[in-house]
Amino acid sequence: MLRSKNKLAASVLFLISVFYLFFAFRLPAYDLVPVDSDAVPYVLGVLLLILSIVLFFEKDQGNEDQESAIKLDKNALKMLGVITLFFILYAILFEVLGFMISSMLFIFISTFVLGYKRHIVNMIVSIMTPVVFYYIFELLQISLPKGILSL
Repeated sequence: MLRSKNKLAASVLFLISVFYLFFAFRLPAYDLVPVDSDAVPYVLGVLLLILSIVLFFEKDQGNEDQESAIKLDKNALKMLGVITLFFILYAILFEVLGFMISSMLFIFISTFVLGYKRHIVNMIVSIMTPVVFYYIFELLQISLPKGILSL
């Protein structure tokens, strides 16, 4: 039944989304805010669930011989590992440094490591993206960690 890579990936993503939604529904509700902090996790979990179902029924492109002939590049795997470590470090430092600083550092360092050469544009994007998202969340009255900026 799970002979194709799409079906296998969809099944794994489906299980992840069910696991994610289980914990999203356990988040506490706050009565004093118009958009609760659990709204985004609900939407993301349901979206992942729907997309995994769509992927399961999606027809694979090509045949199995072509897919098995594709080899993973070792440099790409190393890069994926480095970015995964950066993401874990981002999650650890999120509360300490706050959303703004940790997001700016994560975006800048990740794009630098991935080989983006226009450093001025990279710096502008890594500063403006968290700022814009921070104020969108403020408009929705959803608090993000301020970290060392609250001192």
